[in-house]
Amino acid sequence: MALLLVIIAVLAGALWWLFDPSRALNTARVSALNKGYALGQQRVTILMLGNALSIINGKDVTNPHVRDRTDAMMLVSVDTKTGQVNVLSVPRDSLVNIPHVGETKLNEANYFGGPKLAVAEVEKMLHIPVDFYMETTMWNFADIINQIGGLTLDVPYPMHYGGTGNYLDINLNPGVQHLDGQQVLEFARFRSEPMGSIGRSFQQQEVIRAVMHKLLQPSNLPKLPQIALELRKDIVYTNLQDNQLLALALVARHVSLSHVQFATIPGTPTVRMDPYMHVKLDYWVDNTKWERLLADQLIMGQPWTAAQKKSIGFEIRSGTQSLAPAEQLATWLKHQGYTVTNVIWANSHNHTQNTIVNFTGDDPFAKSIASVLGPQGTTTLSDSPYHDVPHVDMIITLGSDFKPSF
Repeated sequence: MALLLVIIAVLAGALWWLFDPSRALNTARVSALNKGYALGQQRVTILMLGNALSIINGKDVTNPHVRDRTDAMMLVSVDTKTGQVNVLSVPRDSLVNIPHVGETKLNEANYFGGPKLAVAEVEKMLHIPVDFYMETTMWNFADIINQIGGLTLDVPYPMHYGGTGNYLDINLNPGVQHLDGQQVLEFARFRSEPMGSIGRSFQQQEVIRAVMHKLLQPSNLPKLPQIALELRKDIVYTNLQDNQLLALALVARHVSLSHVQFATIPGTPTVRMDPYMHVKLDYWVDNTKWERLLADQLIMGQPWTAAQKKSIGFEIRSGTQSLAPAEQLATWLKHQGYTVTNVIWANSHNHTQNTIVNFTGDDPFAKSIASVLGPQGTTTLSDSPYHDVPHVDMIITLGSDFKPSF
């Protein structure tokens, strides 16, 4: 939930810095920051690290002064000119080889070398530079959610884990419901099987969307300065200077929910012996192709090359009485530079809606494909981070609702 805290902090900080009469922030300085944002470049990347949180018998026993393994890792790309924000969830269980440590989980980097080592490992993994880092705790998370009146979330399945005396005590039933701060924290931290920790990234992204929507409500705007003050103590490590934090706050004024896109690095699970604890642990083996594709386009803002587009494979299935629509879509995808691995029949011929099973982790990309299959609501999209079928990145099944816009 590191990004969530930062989003609240910068939005609140913008109001605090700009409208608090006790602050000596003159018009000239605001104008200069608005022009250059004091960050030295148009696109800025920030690695957000969220410390693990331990609760026993309802009491938070996390030590905020002790460096710990990270519970959440998100790489954020901010275009300071347009206000576009792209968020790449980096699985904390990603299998990496840390110098002088060996093969272990990515979240161990913070334990062995703090946020600087975590940054170095992410840079090595994604082959891109990371400008800044910010490490936070979640000490005030539940209270902050309560201050904005809780959140309405759709709990997709039963979330029950732990119990009294356990460091996690989660008890949520499925369905759309209004959750208080503690319940939202439980929602964000629940890990289901077989999804494991990778599933948390999707839940955390839903919380971020809901919080941003809630913060835009006029009734919550007066609360933001106080929330910013509370969150200041949650930032335990950062290399951002005060003027840079202010610059981000100014950028945040122009960020809307429609300008925030999310993605998650896909891969496959595996079990290996941990070199230090000498026990078998679950790891996430990132799909290296999509590491690069996501890093280049979402984080660095670089369009895919022809070779990269050709590496993306589609399987097209016809769920109607004819293969012609599937062949029509296959032709269009090939013209866009993608690869179509198969055009086949679906399991039945009475599909109405189009469906997409997205193995890429790239939510914006999948939505862009869905948008050309027919009007809004005619295509259902499901994300599966398990990328274990070689050369197939997306499976599209066409129904009678297929009304292409190309």
